[in-house]
Amino acid sequence: MTSDLPTNRTALPVGRALIAVVILLAASGAALARKTHTVKQAPSAAVERKDPAEAAEKDASHGGRPDGELMLEFQRDIDMARVRRAHLLGRTAEMDRLLRDIAGKYRTDGDREYHYYMGLVLNEAGEYRRAVESFLKAIEIAPDYARARNSLGALYCRLNKYHFALAHFRKALEVNPYNPFLQYNIGSLYFEIGDTANARVHLENAIKYKANFGRAYHRLGVLAYQTQQYERAIEYMAKAVEFRAESHTTHYYTGMSYFNLENGSMALASLKKALKIKPDFFEAALDLARIHHSYGEFEGALEFYRKADALNPDYPEIKLSIVECLRELKRYREGLALVRQMLERDPENERLRRLLKNLQDQRLIENLAEPFDYFTY
Repeated sequence: MTSDLPTNRTALPVGRALIAVVILLAASGAALARKTHTVKQAPSAAVERKDPAEAAEKDASHGGRPDGELMLEFQRDIDMARVRRAHLLGRTAEMDRLLRDIAGKYRTDGDREYHYYMGLVLNEAGEYRRAVESFLKAIEIAPDYARARNSLGALYCRLNKYHFALAHFRKALEVNPYNPFLQYNIGSLYFEIGDTANARVHLENAIKYKANFGRAYHRLGVLAYQTQQYERAIEYMAKAVEFRAESHTTHYYTGMSYFNLENGSMALASLKKALKIKPDFFEAALDLARIHHSYGEFEGALEFYRKADALNPDYPEIKLSIVECLRELKRYREGLALVRQMLERDPENERLRRLLKNLQDQRLIENLAEPFDYFTY
């Protein structure tokens, strides 16, 4: 029988040796891993210690954005923001100075904003041809630039070139159909050329998109008055006043609407407001006189006829109305003096001759009349 005891004795030392080798290799691997980890971390530590200024300089040298070009663009944006602010504050002279400074510091060939704002400055200065060219340059750079088209359209309207204006307004509306100012401008254009239907559509859009658009309410009020919708005209004009867009004509059309509705007291009150806002408003003075006259209020009529006559002395019908009021008030001496003045200028005027004789006869009758009591008790 063969014993396997010697064989076991030999295997035990070998196994222990193998275990020792494995432990040694594991320890060596761990040391190597620690060394490798230390080497890999070294570049990160170096990056953390890098000077930020050096990093920015290195980035710039490799075409990065924090360079001179970016700083120039940044400064240009600041300068243009100053132009926008001056525009919002209505400081045209300041806009002009800032734009000239921009033109001296930067290229402006492809800058739509520069040409737009320069167009506004030139328009305000009355240099309309150059203003048109500047707006057109802005549109050439950006064909969908609605603000430039709107401003150019408004300028063409001022120059009575409605056909050109309409084309630019329509283009602007394609880009921004909900802009109330564009709607108002195109509505006003249609109003000026007598297209009341289209005018009303766009003006109603203007107040739809901007509920406090006083000027649009005023224009709609005028349209309503012209189409004899007097109650509607009064409503629109009241809105214009509410939103601080009133003018002498706002109160004038309100007054005349009330007159046509046979509300004389409101008519007189509104027309007096119109005359107070604009003391040289001839039409208001004349219509005030006529309304007083129609109600038999000859003193009031005489006051406003004389004011209208002072504003427009070449209106002979006013003088004749003054004479009529003087006759009604039995102030024949004043009436005769005025008719004689008119005859000196037009001695062959048969109407004036008849009026002079009529006044003379009435004065004579008045002088012969004696007041007495026709009734006795």
